Amino acid sequence: MFSEQHLDLLRRLDQAGEQANLWQAGGEMGLDRPATEVLAMDLMAGGTLEVVNLSGKVRLTDQGRGLIGGGSGAELDLAGLVAALEKLDLGLAAPAAGDLAADLACLKAQAGRSRPLIPVIRACLAAVETALGQSRHPEAKTLAARAGALREA
Repeated sequence: MFSEQHLDLLRRLDQAGEQANLWQAGGEMGLDRPATEVLAMDLMAGGTLEVVNLSGKVRLTDQGRGLIGGGSGAELDLAGLVAALEKLDLGLAAPAAGDLAADLACLKAQAGRSRPLIPVIRACLAAVETALGQSRHPEAKTLAARAGALREA
């Protein structure tokens, strides 16, 4: 998973919008260029950030926006994702709806463990993404991106 420093950089870049500049955001965090570059390379490798030009302009991917979409950190975002999914009627057929409910229960159970099992969480998030791909709900694509970002983090 990404550190709080990674997430802070993503949030700053997201707030800057179309004018997001990697070097400026890193400087605002008190980082020099090499430290900023290390964070950015991690984020790019994780599929959350992409370079627009070599002068520092960057943009968040859907996965990056999904990662910061639900709170101050991946754990809080997982809880936010589960809560958002429980509130929606995704219009899934009986087998898919039942599987999604089981996957959400599994994610809640893992969150309650003293030492959550990361492979189990990732498998459940992959299943949630698959279920959301079957939904025609307008928020399904955004929620699938959030699940994917968490799974890859």
